[in-house]
Amino acid sequence: NKMSTGKKQGTFVPPEFGRIQSEEFLRLVDQGIVDELTSFPKIEDGEKDCEFRLFGEEYRLTESIVQEQDAIYECSTYSSDLYVLAQLTNRKNRTIKRQVVLLGSLPLMTSQGFFIINGVARVVVSQILRSPGIYYSRELDHKGFPLYTGTIISNLGGRLKLELDKKARIWARVSKKRKVSIFILLLAIGLKPRDIFNGFNYPEILIKFFKRQVRDIHSVEDALVELYKSLYSITGDVLFSELIYKDLQKKFFRQRFELGQIGRRNFNKKLELDVPKNEYFLLPQDILAAVDHLIKANYRIGTLDDIDHLKNRRVRSVADLLQDQLRLSLERLELLIRQTMQEATKQKHFLTPEKLVTSTPFITTFKEFFGSHPLSQFMDQTNPLSEIVHKRKVSALGPGGLTRRTASFRVRDIHPSHYGRLCPIETSEGMNAGLISSLGIYAQLKKYGSLQSPFYKISNISDEEQIVQLSPNQDERYRIATGSFLAASWGAQEEQFTSARYQQEFLTIPWSQVNFRSFFPLQF
Repeated sequence: NKMSTGKKQGTFVPPEFGRIQSEEFLRLVDQGIVDELTSFPKIEDGEKDCEFRLFGEEYRLTESIVQEQDAIYECSTYSSDLYVLAQLTNRKNRTIKRQVVLLGSLPLMTSQGFFIINGVARVVVSQILRSPGIYYSRELDHKGFPLYTGTIISNLGGRLKLELDKKARIWARVSKKRKVSIFILLLAIGLKPRDIFNGFNYPEILIKFFKRQVRDIHSVEDALVELYKSLYSITGDVLFSELIYKDLQKKFFRQRFELGQIGRRNFNKKLELDVPKNEYFLLPQDILAAVDHLIKANYRIGTLDDIDHLKNRRVRSVADLLQDQLRLSLERLELLIRQTMQEATKQKHFLTPEKLVTSTPFITTFKEFFGSHPLSQFMDQTNPLSEIVHKRKVSALGPGGLTRRTASFRVRDIHPSHYGRLCPIETSEGMNAGLISSLGIYAQLKKYGSLQSPFYKISNISDEEQIVQLSPNQDERYRIATGSFLAASWGAQEEQFTSARYQQEFLTIPWSQVNFRSFFPLQF
């Protein structure tokens, strides 16, 4: 993340403007496809006589049949066929059959950073979302009393809000109008009362509330029934059944408890947990730690979050969006293979990997994405400049994001953390104002969807300056001066006072206290 440039070397050359599209698509080809193919599960038939699997590391993309310009003239799609090695093991006959199978046709990005679908140039716009994790805030309830909340955002966009009211009662809100006691939620995920109080750092605050809420709860099944009744606003008696359990798993736990890689990282960092990085689902100890932090926030011990800060948001690039579609197509393919294997077992048909794998799910999924997804758009071809601007757009709209009608002014507003990362000037007009932005000239997209911006590091030892990439979380720790102030009187640094940013405030400090300076004049 460091580059050196001396004072005599001249101005740092701006990066290639369409780089975010091309680099991210290369990341999909190099890493994303392998990740999804290797996570494809082994599939067995009902009698466990046959086993099917894919070898994701040995995939191959062929060259496109048509060239970029020919695809436009012929109204065809510029794409490549994806082949992967598949294996079918028949334990009954003790035979292993390996074949290279065609999964489908993957649309390719052109050298200029766009796709050609049926002869039409399309751009996949990057999306900016709130990162999975937990965020604490202070709100007012409908009566005007202060309410401390901890909102858990899952990797799929689902939310579970923990609320601490003025009577020291903690609730888990399952919908806008319905909420359940946090104890019912903890009992529903398998904890016992003793485990709950041993896991809390402040159990004495919650003892009375616990006794009042779980008076009629005697088992995990009772807690699941209470959760089910609250989720669907059901009154009266409901008996536990396997259907209730499956419904909660599908519509509640999977939607709100899957954190993903970024969410797990954020949870461990904020709540100081030591959960393995590959544990992507919310655990009981996560909820216990989240409640403890909520109680601390109520007593002004814990810190609250600025949800609009860029450190709490991530960018989903073209690689992430297409990888989601690849995952969806493989899930559909898995379902088809299971059905085919069951039918073949009943009718005793001879199976091969080629007979099991069909390209229909892959082709259908990507056709739906490029044809109807709101982030897949016709490229603005008014002039070359408008093409570049369109490829660098960042949208807060789309699936899992905000909506034009409900987005508040605070979300649309400019934030100090946008400096050097998102342009504070250029945005759409009308209802999209503040929801569709453009990347800063020097902004770079790094791991976990974090936007970084370069700054000159001030050194008292050497005249040579280093260019250091800082994330939104890092630059708050340093005093960063505006490049124009320092460029004005470069010879009198020791005597000079300058304006600098520090923790979202502007200060006037001696030049000797400055840690970094921004680029001038093209930082935006």
